[in-house]
Amino acid sequence: MAQLFDIKKVTVGPRTLAAEVEVAPNAPLLTSDDPEGTRLMVELMPQIADHVCLGDAGPHFGEVVEQTELAHLLEHVTVELLARTDIAGDISTGRTVQTGERSFEVELSCPDDVLVAGALSSAVWIMQWAYSGGGDPKPDVDAIASGLVDLVASVSEQEPAADESSAEEQPAEQPVSSEAAPVSEEEPAAEPAPVEEQPAPAPEPVPAQAEQPAPEPAPAPEPAQVQDGWGAYSGPRPKSVR
Repeated sequence: MAQLFDIKKVTVGPRTLAAEVEVAPNAPLLTSDDPEGTRLMVELMPQIADHVCLGDAGPHFGEVVEQTELAHLLEHVTVELLARTDIAGDISTGRTVQTGERSFEVELSCPDDVLVAGALSSAVWIMQWAYSGGGDPKPDVDAIASGLVDLVASVSEQEPAADESSAEEQPAEQPVSSEAAPVSEEEPAAEPAPVEEQPAPAPEPVPAQAEQPAPEPAPAPEPAQVQDGWGAYSGPRPKSVR
């Protein structure tokens, strides 16, 4: 099977990460469209059946997992990975909203954007395995969660090092003297050659001119008309933030 999901866009907010997810045209849209793949997912991660699931037919995800959108399952797989890291907070939450025929927005609580983006990418890979028939190698969910923890730690260690290296690369400021540079004694400036004074020529008489009337002042320009609204604004327009 080709790629199951296509992550079109990821937006990181102050508290959530929102991903625009599109299900591939040849992929099952509902978990009931591929019962075998759904069974592999539940066997691999049985904890998702105990997830609290608001807004569905039952209070727990296990009651709807066999008849729900694949994007909804992707949300719960990601949440389960976050919970297993033990660094995503006491409660990991998510929300899935259908935005098109095969398009969904998956919103996840985001204590760390690297952690949540990594968990979402790992969840896509796990579901790709299940809905492609399973087989070996079987995903090691605990090892994946441990790898996410290591990923966050490595990024946190690299950020201060990058700041220090950038500070070291900047050259130190050199003092600038306000005094003029001294003239070298080895090359004294040459004295200017004497110039013989010549008598200034007598000015030629200026012929008398008839008096001309002073020009009339030009009329003051009328003030420009300014149109209200965007049409009168010449600078860049502010960007809308969603």
